[in-house]
This record gives sequence, C-alpha cells and structure tokens, in this order.
Amino acid sequence: MKMQSSNLWQIIIEICLQSRVCMKRHSIVSVMASLTFIGIATSPIPAQNRQPCNIGALVNPARESKKIRNTQYKFVFDIPANYSIDIQGDHHTDYLLLNNPSEQQLRSCCQKNKQIDCGSYPPVIVRIDPAKPNSRLLPDRNVQYPSRFEYIKQTTIANQKAVVYVFHSSRNGKTIAQISLTASFFTPNKKHIIAITAYSFQDKVHPIDEQVFQRLISSFAFVR
Repeated sequence: MKMQSSNLWQIIIEICLQSRVCMKRHSIVSVMASLTFIGIATSPIPAQNRQPCNIGALVNPARESKKIRNTQYKFVFDIPANYSIDIQGDHHTDYLLLNNPSEQQLRSCCQKNKQIDCGSYPPVIVRIDPAKPNSRLLPDRNVQYPSRFEYIKQTTIANQKAVVYVFHSSRNGKTIAQISLTASFFTPNKKHIIAITAYSFQDKVHPIDEQVFQRLISSFAFVR
C-alpha cells in the first residue's frame, strides 16, 4: 500500500518503540497502534481552545454503507457512507483508518486556517501485520504498565477463527489511559494477522465507534 498523508490526532508517547519508527508526524497512528497492540498506554494531546478549529461531537454513521475493497490482501468490508478512509504503512504493517465526518470537518477547518495542532478523533483502525510462527490472536500483555483483558470471546469473522476482546491500560493503576475493542483473526493463507480496533481515552468505547466496529466485522469477507 502507498502511504497517504493525513492530519492525525496528536498523542504523547512516553516510551518510543525501539523496533519501529518514532514520532514522525505521518507515522503517529502506527506508533500508537503498535504500542496498544503490545499493551503500552498512550494519551492524546487535546486541541488548544484558543485556536479556531476544535474537536466537536461525533456524527452518527449513515445507515447507508459503501464497500471498501483491498486488492493486496484480497478482502472487502462495509463502512458508513459518510465516513472516509485513509491508508498508511509502516515497515511491513499496513493500516486502514476509518474517519468520522467530524474528523473530516476538523481537517478542513485546520487546512483552511493553517492550524497545525488540531487534535483528532481516534479512528477505527484495520491493521494488517505479517504473521509469525508464534503469532497469537490474543497479544501478550505488557507488564510495564497496569493492563488487563476483558470480554475475551471466540467467534468467526470472514469464515476464519477470531477473538474479540477489550483491553484496558493505565499508567498508575487507577486512571484509565486507554481502552480498546479489538477483533483479531488470520488471513486464510495464515500469512497475515488482521486486527480491527476501536479506541477510546474514556472509560468505554464510544457507542458510535462500536457501531462502526460491528458493521465492519459483520461485513468483512475475503475475496479472490
């Protein structure tokens, strides 16, 4: 996949990934997704109130859907018709970012006003990683930060065995720094592992993001 530039949300990362790129603006989302996948907490930098563009409320997803087709990994899925999608790549990992209309409006405002630090919504992310012989659907929990798995459910997505789970992580054991809802499964040839994740920096995933997550996993299919 070719990388497309996008105005991603700003985050503070206390520990740089030694094995991945660190803090280039276009790779912020890949760093955050990598940290989350191995169980390290991240936090957003809020938009400055004095700036003309600020984060508003999430817009409800349209009832109508549009189909997203990926020819490299040969899969399709549905997203709300009013959502947009960005594509990013980092080393051997690829990301598809599903953006709420409010994120699109925020980007337009920031571009118009030449505002750099806009803040952002965490998008629902489809992540594709190369599978290794020891790859598991449920990632190892990182012991450096307090974290826990919840709602671990085995299911089937696109005729593949899958695991759906909720992951909590925090810095001090009391304040939730991040929560994520993830569905993880292998491609039919077992060469890649796909993780679909909805993020939140509150005590639960936003209902709108959960709706989009459910629409995505229920429509996901591998094609020839």
